[in-house]
Amino acid sequence: MAVLRKGILPILLAVVISFAGTRLVACAGPVWPSDDEQLFLDAYRDYVADNATSDQYDRADKLFVEAVQVLSDTYVENIDRPAFVERAIASLPELEAEDNTPSGIVGAALDESLHDLDPHSAYMTDEMFRRLQESTEGSFAGVGIVISQDEDKLIRIVSPIDDTPAARAGLQPNDRITHIDGHDMKGEPIAEAVRLMRGRIGDPVTLTIQRKQENFDVTVKRARIEVPSVTASIIDNDLAYIRVSRFDASTLDQTREYLEMLEDQIGSPRGIIVDLRRNPGGLLDSAADIADQFLSDGLIVATEGRGERKLRSYEADSSDYFDGVPMAILLDRGSASGAELMAAALRENGRGVIIGEQSFGKGSMQRIMPLTSGGGLKITTGYYTTPENHIVQGNGVIPDIEVKLQDAEEFEREVDLEHALPPRRRDPRKVLASMDAASCERDIEVTRIGKSATNDNSVDTEGDGEARELQRDTVLECAVGYFSDGQLAVYRDQVEPLLRAGL
Repeated sequence: MAVLRKGILPILLAVVISFAGTRLVACAGPVWPSDDEQLFLDAYRDYVADNATSDQYDRADKLFVEAVQVLSDTYVENIDRPAFVERAIASLPELEAEDNTPSGIVGAALDESLHDLDPHSAYMTDEMFRRLQESTEGSFAGVGIVISQDEDKLIRIVSPIDDTPAARAGLQPNDRITHIDGHDMKGEPIAEAVRLMRGRIGDPVTLTIQRKQENFDVTVKRARIEVPSVTASIIDNDLAYIRVSRFDASTLDQTREYLEMLEDQIGSPRGIIVDLRRNPGGLLDSAADIADQFLSDGLIVATEGRGERKLRSYEADSSDYFDGVPMAILLDRGSASGAELMAAALRENGRGVIIGEQSFGKGSMQRIMPLTSGGGLKITTGYYTTPENHIVQGNGVIPDIEVKLQDAEEFEREVDLEHALPPRRRDPRKVLASMDAASCERDIEVTRIGKSATNDNSVDTEGDGEARELQRDTVLECAVGYFSDGQLAVYRDQVEPLLRAGL
């Protein structure tokens, strides 16, 4: 089993997307169809446009045969190849493919059949690869605005991001975007607005703006927009707070910058709160690196392939910020993949206590595998294991102190997804204490520091979803109470000895 120091492999060889740990692997070599695969190659031709060429058919045939071979070699479970091909044939009449070229039909059939294996395996077009790279870089090419949709179904600008084309063009909060390059945006979803505003760096996009009773056009050139994934605050003058909203290529540098600020401004805090709520994951290397900032030694995470074969592990070997300072890690049902692994690593190494809700339960690993015939596959190839050899997949991470929200929204977890892989090797821990969030209400003083003082990460930036209204954060107030007095202080006295004992 290889032990890797994080950051040694290039980023493109360790790509992990939201809800998935993913590695990029090139595939090559001749492929020949089996009798079963030939049945598919004969069947899909009935669904292709009449003007398809022989070269297009040859490319698509190779795409399918190569994809099945790669799947058979690398999927986390043994694949019944004839059954997979049979499902692909059965999917053809139901396909809703916009691209009816040979590769378009084959790609759609592969995608449908891969989703039947598990919810995270998929076929990826070249455009999907480009978006994947954007999502892991922590930046994108756009105009730089935070958007939402108002009650009239118009795209509303919540705020322009500082030092971006949108800010320099004079766009203002509460401006409405009625058209993008002439496309009427009334009633269109946020995702469509994002798609139209993103593009190549330097290319112009024209926004039609409604400001009170005035309508006018603004043309801006797209630029590289950096999206912060970390914010930090000082709470009640002596509690350090850091929130990590995802793990991308820039998250580690941001985290170190804020941790150094917190150490400089507080010195020896009463406690530190690490907030991983609504964090869907991201780059595995990034998640392991950030866990390492709080650990001087110990296993952080390992990966396990077909037949429980150990693949690799990530060991702590970095600095230890706030050494000896009590830590609370916040999780909720939206915390997934890397966020779950980081929380488990900190707790199982005796570093912190987990407060909040049981997490999402996404503990499978995906590899991105480009195909020589175009596009590629995202295939589940293994599971993540925690330092104590538990598997998060399907189980999630159980909090030490459970905080129950009165109006908790309905939220599917991994096990609720269609074709989800079954749970394995569950952590036997139980909740040590449970309480209603309302009982934690207390007035706290929150002082944001650094760039987060002006960029409020509680509102999603362009392309990441709709803006959320700020409201009382009773779970955070519970965590503050854990370091203070009252009911949670009693829990702290009970939980801390168990944590230090590794229970």
